Amino acid sequence: MSGAEDPYQLGLSARLRRCVELVGSGNELARRAGLSRGVLERYLTGRNEVKAQRLVTIAQAAGVSVEWLATGDGAMISEETQPAPALGSTVDPAWMKVVSKTVRAAHEAEGVSLPVEALIEETAAAHNELLARAEDPLDRDELESLLPWLEARLRKRLKAARTEPGTGKRSA
Repeated sequence: MSGAEDPYQLGLSARLRRCVELVGSGNELARRAGLSRGVLERYLTGRNEVKAQRLVTIAQAAGVSVEWLATGDGAMISEETQPAPALGSTVDPAWMKVVSKTVRAAHEAEGVSLPVEALIEETAAAHNELLARAEDPLDRDELESLLPWLEARLRKRLKAARTEPGTGKRSA
């Protein structure tokens, strides 16, 4: 049986394609993993077997767990393997608007006003937190289901910052 017909290879190829999606392109994943684009393409199509060390390298480059990449088991993204956004990757403006509304709601509920630049930074950080928390960071429904968690986490942080000395957010 050739590698392309092997169910394990087909599953691995699909997980490798998810890694490509996470970093933005095959070229970017190859660059991050120190592979030629041709070698990555052979892995993606199942023509070449991926050795264990290469799986580790690719998992690190894509910010996914080695266990998930190798077997399909466990969380795709773990706390230790947060995805690094690809340079030049696109951001969905509608999604960022949703995240921004959640950030603003948490700050308004705690009586904290944010300047525009701080709101942008907070929104980006919140978006990255959601991606790290999600089992499948490409699943919009899952990300949306995490918005209440995000708002509660932000409010908790803001309350703690208000009472901690030296944070600059303490009530007079």
